[in-house]
Amino acid sequence: MRDTLKEIQGLDAELLAFDPHEAWSAKYLLKEVGFTTDDVNYPLLMDPALTVSADYGVPFQMRIHTEWSTRPATFIVDKEGVLRYAKRGAAYNDRPRPADVVAELQKLQADN
Repeated sequence: MRDTLKEIQGLDAELLAFDPHEAWSAKYLLKEVGFTTDDVNYPLLMDPALTVSADYGVPFQMRIHTEWSTRPATFIVDKEGVLRYAKRGAAYNDRPRPADVVAELQKLQADN
């Protein structure tokens, strides 16, 4: 998603990521794949109590690698707070492609 950040922002949208871990764990996971928090150019918000996850219906736990986590999910919420798109994954790699998210944003923009 970070590679499409400028395109997302160009559609008058903002990218936010919620991580179900403590901050130290998220930093460790980023380091494992060769990144630091400086490489993430959008807000990475921690949700270790799974509050946001529960609000969006994804507090279900699944085993990912060596730990328990929430299942992946992608949402588009408009400026009025209305949920316009939801993809709740069934597995770790069950996520929409960034181009699919951009296409959904373009459809929403065209509808307005």
